[in-house]
Amino acid sequence: MRCPRCGNVMTKDRLHTFCTRCGYLDEGEQIHGYEEKQASDLEIYLGKDFDKIWRNENWFTSLLLGPLYLCYRGFVLLGLLLMPLEWVFWALMYGSFYHFRYVLLVIAILISRTFFMAVNNMICIYFYNRQIQKIKKRHPDTYLEELRKRNGHFNKYMSLFLAVLLFVLFVISFIFIYIDLWTV
Repeated sequence: MRCPRCGNVMTKDRLHTFCTRCGYLDEGEQIHGYEEKQASDLEIYLGKDFDKIWRNENWFTSLLLGPLYLCYRGFVLLGLLLMPLEWVFWALMYGSFYHFRYVLLVIAILISRTFFMAVNNMICIYFYNRQIQKIKKRHPDTYLEELRKRNGHFNKYMSLFLAVLLFVLFVISFIFIYIDLWTV
């Protein structure tokens, strides 16, 4: 017998016939709280951070950090490579029109940070999937255990590194703005 709700083959026990996929009972009722779910490799690998990254629930952090968000997620080289590109974009917008340079700089910052807010988690998911594939190749029989071991693995010193880096960037940009204001 097939489930009238989802089409899955139904299972019988002594009392009822029920669907193991959606919980439909032969009486037309639903078994509440029953859900057979297989976690994906990405869910196992990311653990509690999966929903944040998959649904982009941490968009505000991504907006504030921009390319440094990639450093925060463990992709230090990529984040540090994208940071100067963001600065070049800011500089191009700043230097476009002399009279509107500060307005254009603010617009450039908003555009670039909105871009990173939208794509940072997609970039992370892409590279996490590549890491998972490497783990599967290295440990074909025990890759699930390896994914669980690395579950939520986070470098404890990354937050300190980002804080120092942000402070240095703030000081450098403050110095450049201060020099620019005095030379006008």
